[in-house]
Amino acid sequence: MMKILFFAGFLTLSALVAQAQTFTIRGTISDDQNTGLPGATLLLLHPNDSTMLGFGITTPTGNFEVQNLQRRNYLMRITYIGFVTRYLSVAPPEGAALDMGVLKLETERTLLGEVVVAQERVHMRLRGDTIEYDALAFNPRPNEVVEDVLRRMPGMEVQSDGNVVAQGETVSRVLVNGREFFGRDPRMATQNLPADAIERVQVFDRRSEQAQFTGIDDGERERTINLELRENRRIGTFGNSSLAYGTENR
Repeated sequence: MMKILFFAGFLTLSALVAQAQTFTIRGTISDDQNTGLPGATLLLLHPNDSTMLGFGITTPTGNFEVQNLQRRNYLMRITYIGFVTRYLSVAPPEGAALDMGVLKLETERTLLGEVVVAQERVHMRLRGDTIEYDALAFNPRPNEVVEDVLRRMPGMEVQSDGNVVAQGETVSRVLVNGREFFGRDPRMATQNLPADAIERVQVFDRRSEQAQFTGIDDGERERTINLELRENRRIGTFGNSSLAYGTENR
């Protein structure tokens, strides 16, 4: 009995220590009329080199919560289409959570017909149940393939065997422009398509093949990535030469 109590106490202490090493940020993003902005993107960056350390997307009411942040200083970058990008310094709180309250964004204004604030590329946004990344915002380099850019996207992980994990779940399918060109192995697309051919990366849960065939929802879902090609790199003109190019340079 004493051993059991000791072990239980050890686990509790370990959990408390682990919790003390991280913290949570929460708050609301709104416009100047106090209307919550849904799908606003928060990036938590390293203050020195702007390395991305965390991210969040606001709910339909503009609320956000980012958990399990290491206790360190961050530079928070908030972006929303049509609004001025806002930067905030974030320091870890004494407790387990930091409530930032309501953070207001200013709308982009024009002066004498000219936009005075240049709109920056939005790295990611939430569209319904789909998380959409702007692939070009992650600076694809020459000779890189899709998996190289996925590694730089928050919430994405490329494992040593090439499998992709998106928001904690293994990706089962990779589509190109909504269609399956590479069969059931997601790596065929991520390890062969040139990164600079991709305009958007969309992550969503797709119904199972059986549900799609029968029209009856069986409740099963597959974590799926859809790669939207740039207009000048559509499949019709993409060709095997581009695929071979991606493979040879691995």
